[in-house]
Order: sequence, then structure tokens, then C-alpha cells
Amino acid sequence: MITREKKKEVVKGLEEKFKKQKIAIIADFRGVNVARLTGLRREMKKVGAEFKVAKKTFLRLAFKSVGIEYDPKELDGEIGVIFGYEDQIAPAKALTKFLKENKTFKVLKGLLDGKFLTAPEVETLAKMPSREQLLGQLVWTLNSPIRGFHTVLSANMRNLAVVLNKIKDKK
Repeated sequence: MITREKKKEVVKGLEEKFKKQKIAIIADFRGVNVARLTGLRREMKKVGAEFKVAKKTFLRLAFKSVGIEYDPKELDGEIGVIFGYEDQIAPAKALTKFLKENKTFKVLKGLLDGKFLTAPEVETLAKMPSREQLLGQLVWTLNSPIRGFHTVLSANMRNLAVVLNKIKDKK
């Protein structure tokens, strides 16, 4: 039996996690064994996230104190929450890989910027490129006009060199 003080500590811990998270993914982990959940925890740690098991009552109290409205009937099963602290997309990508191996694990909701996401929206989020890939694409796009200008200028110089070389060969 958990004491009232211990319950308050658990709720307080969940509140703090919800305040500092960039993304939270709420899932039903019913039917997944402890070894696989440990593997999920390791994968989440690699991407700057963590997986916590939470009672629905504690979750409801933490949501209420943080100011997030939700319907408690939407959460069914054994509830676990993935808190992503560094990146919004990386935890969703790691979870998608885990979902392919564990069919009984189900994503129920996602929480991004204080708004709930459905399971398909979390899946769509996982398909997005990572921050580093997006930055690389931005640099490529910004650099392409400069690269094109350089190619045009160097083509004129190259063509001049070819013409002068042909004139030299004729004489």
C-alpha cells in the first residue's frame, strides 16, 4: 500500500516531467514482457527520452495540475508514458521501430505543445526527417544558387581555356 505522501511525490514527479518534456507519448503496454520494456527504456535513453509506467489516477492528477484537459475514458489498459526531452521526433521514430517488433504495444495519444495527438498523428510525426536532416536540407537549398552561379562562371573560364587550346593546336 502506497502512502499518501508517496502518491503526492509520484504525481509531483509526473508534473515535473510534463513541464520539461518536448513530446509525450501515452501508450498501452499490455502484453509486453519486462525484458522488451527494458529494451524500450534503453532505446529511449539513447534518444534523450524516458519511458515511465503511470497509474491513470496519477496521470489525471498530473494533467490537471499542469492545466491539460483530457477525457480519462480515452486511456485504456496499462499506461506508460514516453517523455522526450531533447527532440520531438526522435522518440516517435524509436517507438515506431519498437512497435514493429511488439504488436501488442499500442500508442494511445501523443502530447505536443500542450495539444493531444492521435495515434496516426504520432506515426506521421515519426516519418518526418530529423532536425539534423532538415538543417542539412536547408543548407543544401541555401547553397544551391551559389553553387549554380559558380558553375556558370567556371564554365566560361573552362570554355575560354578550351578555345585557346584549340587555337594553339592549329598553329
